[in-house]
Amino acid sequence: MKKKKLAVIRPTLRHKKRYIQLQLLTYPGVLDSRIAHGILVKALQKQSGVFSQTEANITIIDIDQKSKTILIRINKEYLEQFIASLFFAQPELGLLKVKDIKSTIKKVK
Repeated sequence: MKKKKLAVIRPTLRHKKRYIQLQLLTYPGVLDSRIAHGILVKALQKQSGVFSQTEANITIIDIDQKSKTILIRINKEYLEQFIASLFFAQPELGLLKVKDIKSTIKKVK
């Protein structure tokens, strides 16, 4: 029996991602990825709804404790909605600053 080669998704059909680097300016405590993810997801859900929140696919890539930065991956189509939803995350995370938005991780780091 011959092995069948798996079909690869074409680049034009893939979901494009954007990488956002956020800096927490006034966060007093120690950052935890699960807590930060929950806060960001709830903020996007409050602003755009449940379906947009699931399709946005928010993923926390890296958290730097020293510089208090968070690296987030998100679907390109929901980038503007996510940035707008950061207003709702401010009461829990403190003052946020978007440092960088790039298409690859190498460019952000």
